[in-house]
Amino acid sequence: MKQVFGFLLALLACSTIAIAQPRLDTLRHIHPRPGTGLSAIWGYTAPDGREYALVGITGSGSGSTSGGTSIVDITNDASPRVVTHIVGPNSTWREMKTYRQYAYVVTEASSGTGVQIIDLSALPDTARLLRTFAYSNGAKNINKSHTITMSDGFMYLNGCANWSPGGALIFDLRNDPVNPQFVGEYQPQYLHDTYVLRDTIYGSAINSGGGLIIADARNKASVQTVGRIGYTGSGTHNAWLSRDRRYVMTTDEIGSTRKDLKVWDIGNLPAIPTATTASFTVDPTSTIHNVHVRGNYAYCAWYSGYGLQIADISNPALPALAAGYRTSSSSLAWETYPYFPSGKVIIGDGSTGLWIFRFSELASRRAVHLLAPADRDTVRSSSSMTLRWTRATDVQSDPHWYEIRLRGAGFDTTWRSADSVSLFTSVARLQSEQTYNWKVITRDEWNATTSADSFSFVYKPDGPTSVAETNPIVFGLDQNYPNPFNPMTTIGFRVQDLGYVSLKVFDLLGREVATLVDGIEDSGLKSVTFDASGLASGVYMYRLSWTPQGRAASVVDVKRMLVVR
Repeated sequence: MKQVFGFLLALLACSTIAIAQPRLDTLRHIHPRPGTGLSAIWGYTAPDGREYALVGITGSGSGSTSGGTSIVDITNDASPRVVTHIVGPNSTWREMKTYRQYAYVVTEASSGTGVQIIDLSALPDTARLLRTFAYSNGAKNINKSHTITMSDGFMYLNGCANWSPGGALIFDLRNDPVNPQFVGEYQPQYLHDTYVLRDTIYGSAINSGGGLIIADARNKASVQTVGRIGYTGSGTHNAWLSRDRRYVMTTDEIGSTRKDLKVWDIGNLPAIPTATTASFTVDPTSTIHNVHVRGNYAYCAWYSGYGLQIADISNPALPALAAGYRTSSSSLAWETYPYFPSGKVIIGDGSTGLWIFRFSELASRRAVHLLAPADRDTVRSSSSMTLRWTRATDVQSDPHWYEIRLRGAGFDTTWRSADSVSLFTSVARLQSEQTYNWKVITRDEWNATTSADSFSFVYKPDGPTSVAETNPIVFGLDQNYPNPFNPMTTIGFRVQDLGYVSLKVFDLLGREVATLVDGIEDSGLKSVTFDASGLASGVYMYRLSWTPQGRAASVVDVKRMLVVR
């Protein structure tokens, strides 16, 4: 054995190990409106899987040079196509986001009259302007907004010019996306932009060294400030979170601070960090404009012709350049959108137009295939059944979740799963001898992709256990979802056979803070909801112990989770 080990050491010492480097391939470059400039861009994936770039056009006149939003079909790598152009007022500042089949566009044009709502449901043939939404309260109105944010069916209008001081106005789109309903406002100071994830606002207060303001927006009518990351000379332009939500990344467009990407550790909220964990730049003399995060990479749009620069943040404390592309010698790349299921990445360069890339580390997200119960199978269990499907892609590098829809005679329900297997425990609510259909939708913050197939089964709870329930159950804990979380999360676990089960939560000092399960459980896939409302921000451990019936020895599994306030 020693001789073999020594040989391996010598072999490693003499060998050159080739490690593949990330690659950024330029697919196409197109200017949707020659003779005009570009502002922000965004993306949209239609229910049929086709992908579109929504491109803000500044405008320099009328007719062919009018401002507005150009919609470009980028599905075909070889031939991106301008589908249509929705005319809007000429403006250097134009931003857009999507919700369901609608695009919402704001500008700061002097002739602005509110939020343009564009219907995208007729794509790939066309799109049309449904209305321009205006809202006012006395002398205050939303005719001009600097940026727009979407999260969980709520629209946030940031930097409204006619609403002092110009924080964020919040509208509910969930019941009627065409007629937004005002629900509240958050006005700590002028907010150039916000990023909102799971009811937490990260507001970029660009002026007067305002820094990054973090707020709890669970109650939209009464948003509460958690704290502010202030730093000397700040001109905070936008912010985004790392995959695990422990770090927030900020950019600065003005102020005396260096215009790099700054990384802040917010794992101990409500305690606010006073110094950066790390920073990243491709040129200390240039300015980063916007950052967006997907998985282990930060996608950065840059000034000075640096175009798209991608930082590896698998370790956020040590960001490193993964790949980049310079679009010109001096222009501003306004924004990047890296969220297409296909793995494409786009940027809008202010002078040269729309650029479409493919990044080697961003794998295509596949439409899942259903596995069990098989199509036209018969389900006979009267207690529960397990649904399984293929994975869309690696959830660590490309965060996503699954939404399962089951419907049929007298029944229609939808639920969420973090993995490609889910236990359905409401079988008793199904009607005997009836047919039920199910499908799976893969979702992230911005996109939804429906499974490639839709299966049906017949429910007959009067025979032997179905094939769907004969899959072996292996004891263990699943990673809680969402994670990090505030304040609710779901913990899945698997019990192999009947026995005593204990599931408890501990802090890092080993003190028990919650007991979630304590008793006899039968075999199967199970889940429990954990409410951490009374706990401080930080890392906690959750421990599953199972003692099979008739045995003295226990089996244990432990995982970590992060509470973020």
